[in-house]
Formats: sequence, C-alpha cells, structure tokens
Amino acid sequence: MKQIDKYIQSIYKDVVGSRNEVEELKREMRSHLIEAVEELKAEGKTEEEAIRMAINNFGGRNQMVKGLSEFFTVQKKFTNYILTLSVLFLVLSAIFFITSYSKANAYKEELDQLQVVEEEKEIIMNDVFDVLDTSNEVGDKERYDLLDVFNKYDDKLNLVAVFSAKDVEDWLQDKDNQAVKEGPDTHYPIDYANASIVIGNNKVIEDKDQIVPSDYDMGTVIMANDNWVVQYEYRTSYEKTVEKHLQYTNYGPSIWSFYQIPILFAALFIAFGGVWLFLNRQNKRLSTVME
Repeated sequence: MKQIDKYIQSIYKDVVGSRNEVEELKREMRSHLIEAVEELKAEGKTEEEAIRMAINNFGGRNQMVKGLSEFFTVQKKFTNYILTLSVLFLVLSAIFFITSYSKANAYKEELDQLQVVEEEKEIIMNDVFDVLDTSNEVGDKERYDLLDVFNKYDDKLNLVAVFSAKDVEDWLQDKDNQAVKEGPDTHYPIDYANASIVIGNNKVIEDKDQIVPSDYDMGTVIMANDNWVVQYEYRTSYEKTVEKHLQYTNYGPSIWSFYQIPILFAALFIAFGGVWLFLNRQNKRLSTVME
C-alpha cells in the first residue's frame, strides 16, 4: 500500500533520532494503519476509501506522534549534549589530575630538600658546642676544631662567632633574647667586637671591629648555653635558599591545593553524569509511550 507508506514517510521525515527506534515506530504505525484498512474493507468499503478513512481517523494520533517525536528529538539532542559535556569533564579531570600530581610531587620534593635548612641549624650548633663543651676558653685546639667545623659548612656560612656568656650577660638577660637558650633562633647579630673568636673565609678574623653584620633579618642564627653563645651568618649566596625555605614553610600552598582543579572537573563529571542518566531513563520511557 504505497499511499500508507508515503503517509508514514511524511510524518517521520523531520524526526531525528536513533535510526532503529524510528524504523520501529514506522513499522508499528504501518501495522496499525493496515489493520484499520482491513477492518474497513470488511465493512464493505473499497480499498481506496478504507485507506483514506484509516488515515483520517489516524489524524489525532498523527498529531500526538508528531508532537512526541519533536519533543523526543529535542530531548535526545540535549541528552547527547549533556553526555558530551560529562565525558569532556572526565577527560579534563584526568588530564589535570596527572599534571597536578606531577606538580605536587615536585613541590614536595623541593620542600623536603629545603627542610635541610632547618635541620642544619641544630647540626651546625651541635658541632660548635661539641668543640666548646669541655673548655672554659677558646684555646689553640678549639680554634683548629672550630675552623674544621667552619670548613665543613663553608658553602653556607659567612661567619661563625663564639661569645663568652659572661661577656654578653646583659644581652642574654634581655627578655627579647631568651629564646636563644632554648635552641637555634634567627636574631639580629650581636656586636662581633665582643666575640672571643670570629671565623670567616676559612681563617680567624683578628680585626673584629671591621666586621659589618648581615642586614638580612633571617641571615643570622644564635644559640646559647650557660657558658657560651654561638652566632653564625649565612653566605649571601645561600640566603636565597633560606628565604625560599621561609616562604614555603609559612606561605606555601598545601599539597591538596594542587588538586583543586581536577576535583572541580570530577565533581562536574559526576553532576552531569547524573543528569545524563536521568534524561536517558526519561528518553526510554518516552520511547515506550510513543510506541
């Protein structure tokens, strides 16, 4: 029945969707129309009259099918758009996660390396106090041993000075300076003229009055016990490392802050994925209604 086939084609000519679903709908409509034609022919109508009456009677359903088809087409497009966005967010999340993981690892490794700055404060001070531990004065043996300690860290240290606690007693009693008795503390330098010995450039500096203290506020470290006060300054070339350690420790980002972007895209993937699942379920229900 060519007239019925032509009529069905006219209905579905603008419908965009799954080819299999559209073909199934066409077959269903053709089956209903042919069944209606056969019933009308059984009532005595000619085939031409039966086809015309079946198509006219199907007009209400035709409008419904066209309306549903148009809505179905729009919703299918929107569903596919949501799916595309969801997959895009998943891909972006994976890409940014890999990048963030690499950056976070590099940052952590650098942070671990800079942690040596803090650890070395204790190590250097312990080495100096080990030399002074059994002595009440800086003799020749102590001078040589202190030179050995300086040489050990000469790539980091500019000056190492040792003060007798008695010579700087007033300084030690100042409440602002009490922290140096508890451990190595960054501090404004004590006047080198009061030092028992000052070592720099791998030698003992005799003219202590000519020493210009460091103007870098974190460039001098001081520690004291009952007998001695030890003070050392960093080399200018090493101050950048010290400052970087300070900035990373106090103001650096946390490791998890590197993952904010991939987490955001992962959240968007989950959200859009949920919307796609909902719409896909609705499309299946709509397809059932159309059938």
